[in-house]
Amino acid sequence: MRKVIRLLVLAIIATTCILSACTKDNFDMDRLSGEVVYDGSYAIPLVYSDLSLLEVMGLLNDTVELRENDGGFLSLFYNAEVETKMVQDLLNLGDVSYSKTISIADFASRGTRDNSLSYNGEEKISFTLKNEGVTTDEAEIDSLVLNSGIFEYELSSTFGQNLSVSVEFPSITKNGQPLRDSFTLNAQNTTASRTVTIEGYNIDFTTTSKHFNEIPIKYNVSLSYGGAIPPASGALSVNVRIGNFKYKSIHGYFGKNSLLLQSDTIEVKLFREKQKYHIDDFYFNDPKIKVHYWNSYGVPSRFYFQQFDTYMKKLDVVYDVATQNPDFPMSALNPYDVAHSSTPGVYAEDSIFIDRNNSNLDDIVPNRPTWFHFCAVAETNPDNPSHERNFISEDSKLKARVSVEFPLWGRVGQFYYNDTVDVDVSSIVGNNYVERMAVLINTDNGLPVDSRIQFYVADENYNVMDSLVKDTDAGFLTAAPLDANGRVASRISTQTKIELTREQVDKMSDCKHILIRIFANTEGAYEAKTMKIYPEYGIKFNVGLEVDFDVEGNINSGVNKKVVATGK
Repeated sequence: MRKVIRLLVLAIIATTCILSACTKDNFDMDRLSGEVVYDGSYAIPLVYSDLSLLEVMGLLNDTVELRENDGGFLSLFYNAEVETKMVQDLLNLGDVSYSKTISIADFASRGTRDNSLSYNGEEKISFTLKNEGVTTDEAEIDSLVLNSGIFEYELSSTFGQNLSVSVEFPSITKNGQPLRDSFTLNAQNTTASRTVTIEGYNIDFTTTSKHFNEIPIKYNVSLSYGGAIPPASGALSVNVRIGNFKYKSIHGYFGKNSLLLQSDTIEVKLFREKQKYHIDDFYFNDPKIKVHYWNSYGVPSRFYFQQFDTYMKKLDVVYDVATQNPDFPMSALNPYDVAHSSTPGVYAEDSIFIDRNNSNLDDIVPNRPTWFHFCAVAETNPDNPSHERNFISEDSKLKARVSVEFPLWGRVGQFYYNDTVDVDVSSIVGNNYVERMAVLINTDNGLPVDSRIQFYVADENYNVMDSLVKDTDAGFLTAAPLDANGRVASRISTQTKIELTREQVDKMSDCKHILIRIFANTEGAYEAKTMKIYPEYGIKFNVGLEVDFDVEGNINSGVNKKVVATGK
């Protein structure tokens, strides 16, 4: 008994749609007998993907964005973010120490009273601003709101008498009360030490005659002795160490400081060697580098790139973008004044663009830059001769996002794309005789791109046995037409059936892989015509095989039970 079976094998490749199969109600392959003749079609999707072309090419990852730009069309954005260290790791008040020795002569100069001597005084403690441990000599600190700090006291007496010691810092206050501490020493306890952690205090550095960087310290010492005659000798040593300041905010003039931002590298995958694709000729209209800043320093700041290099693959050279162009913005010779915060805890934002109008990016991009490496520096108070007062807060930071933008506006010529699909046709056909085989190509093109497609039949070792498209017109995909504004006016749908020769059918029956080769260029690329890619652009694309074969005997011996049958 002869049975005619038509098999539709769908290899859906890089498509945004799936061709679904219908199932004839109550059709059961196991219930077919040798007396049944069935003429039907079987839809068997072997490969399916709804990835975009850029994803297929491996261009999109966590550091790359494909999104609509300010012009309404699409751009590729390669991003990196850098920032300064935490401000308290950069700018802080250095630890200071104060020492005072009071001898019996100092007491005697103040006179005696009721078997006791007293001594009091007021002195100054100076502070300096440190930038990563290096003193900023020109800084002038006015005030500080303290989250926490440590005061360490060490006292030692050789009088052998009772001593009462009081230490006060009148300009370090909390709720209107100054910071003070007291100690008692005697013949048995000649030393005293104490570490005090303070929180929530305000420090005013303007109360001395200098009006910045200083605080007063007051002390009062009372020496009591048992006899009528005071001790003939002895001394009191007082040592205070102040440090480990963690501040909420500081006000004053901070001087000129260099704040080094982290360095980073932007990998540009578009121009790297890829097994799947290759671009011979391209042009991007108006590539850009955008630097966007967030600055929560309440200090005038200036930003520049200490280093901005790129590797140009075509020339095999590392090129310093910043120094090779004397007009390059944000170089050390042309630093950029960044907007700064006017309110503690609030970021000021600012942006600057590097494009063909202020740099030589148009010369760099055709030479296929595969990475950009940069290291940036911010300077505070770059030009402030009047010592204008500023502020920094506990979370002050300067952050920058560097985005390399390639607008999908331009032209591409000689774009080659390669892919491989695993298709085991023999496992579906089995030992049945294939009477006829055809290649089906269905496209719905919404891209202004002309392309040619070729499919190669390969065995299990990827050896090419044949090509499927013999007629060049059959493999041609026409670009979608553009309207007067350069936007796709309508989509073009095509359905192509390519009948295979007997020799091709025999080779296809042994096919284990289909190799896909696509050659494409944008419309008018060789006439220097440019185009823009808009968000609604896309392409639907599926490829398959339609197979007729004769079955002699039991149909179950030749057809995989996983196929889905549809009646004709």
